[in-house]
Amino acid sequence: MIRKLGRVSGPKSPSIHLAAGCPSMVSSCMTAHNKAGDIAEQTLEILNRIEAHVVEFGASRDKLMMVQVWLADIRDYDAFCAVWNDWCPVDNPPALSVVQAAASRRDLLVEIRAYAAP
Repeated sequence: MIRKLGRVSGPKSPSIHLAAGCPSMVSSCMTAHNKAGDIAEQTLEILNRIEAHVVEFGASRDKLMMVQVWLADIRDYDAFCAVWNDWCPVDNPPALSVVQAAASRRDLLVEIRAYAAP
């Protein structure tokens, strides 16, 4: 059985769920609510919301398996890494992929998808 959280839909947005989980995996993908924040603020907000989602499915940041990151500007990589390295579990870091990609909105500086094992 798959359980889903955080449905988003609307005339200007695609219909999506922000998190989904089943007995073997949890997935969460999102952007920041506070789009006025800089890259560090948007990153930390997203990571904390992802953590809340995976915890709701019985996982934790220590059980993250893989994280994909899309930066609107790759020049923000160092600022992203500073936040990531403070937030990421030191003993159990997940696989990490960071790329530059054009966002659907100019105020979206980062989008993050994470996969965890419950």
